[in-house]
Amino acid sequence: MTTDLIAADIQQAYFEHRTSFKTPIAPLFYGGRQGEVISVVHKALTPWGVGLENIFWNQAAKNLGEVQLTFGVPLLLASIQLSLSGMTMNALNPDWSRASQFISLFKAGVEAVTVGLGQELQSQQTTLGFHVKPAATPFRAILKQFVNAPLLDSENAEMFGVSVYHRDFTYVIDKSVTVPEGVFIRLIRVFSPSTAFEEMAAAIYKDEETLLRRLGFKLQ
Repeated sequence: MTTDLIAADIQQAYFEHRTSFKTPIAPLFYGGRQGEVISVVHKALTPWGVGLENIFWNQAAKNLGEVQLTFGVPLLLASIQLSLSGMTMNALNPDWSRASQFISLFKAGVEAVTVGLGQELQSQQTTLGFHVKPAATPFRAILKQFVNAPLLDSENAEMFGVSVYHRDFTYVIDKSVTVPEGVFIRLIRVFSPSTAFEEMAAAIYKDEETLLRRLGFKLQ
C-alpha cells in the first residue's frame, strides 16, 4: 500500500531535456544572424528575468561541436544551452510543486527555436537524476532482491546496483558517492519530437514514482 511507504529524502536532483535538430543550425550561427538568434531566445526568456548578463558564449570552443550559447535562468536555477546540433535545458533541484513553471520555461525555449528560428526537432530525451538517503531498511538489503548475489560470488558486497534498458526508457540504481549509504538514481526517457512537455512531465513523474515504490518509498 502507498500509505505504508516512506517519503523519499531526495538530495542533489537535476533534470535535463535534450533536443536534436533535423539539420544543424550553422546558417544562423555563421550566416551573420547571431544577433537574431540571441534576440529571439532572449525575448522568449524575458518573463523569467533573463538579462543580457545571463547570456554567455563558449569562448574556448575547439570545434563546431563545442560552439554553445548559454542562457542562465537564476530564478529557477536553470539554464538553456543552444548548440549547432540541438538545445539542452537543465534545472538543479527541481521539485514537482513547481512543475508548471519548468514546463512553461522549457516550452518557451523550444518554441523560440522551432517557431522563432524555424528549426525542426529530430528527437527529445529527458534525464532525471537524484540521490536518495537511506531509511530504516538499508539499500543494500533492498537491492539484493534484484540480483543473484551467490551466482556473482558477491554475497558480501558492500552495495548492489541495477541497470534496466528498454527501447525508449532506461533507469539505473547505483551506489551514491555523495550520500552515505544512499543510492543514486538516473531515469532516461526518449520521446518523439512532437511530444508535448505536459505529456513528458506526466511520464517522468510516473517513472520516478514507480521506481521509488519498488525501493519502498513514495514521493513527498
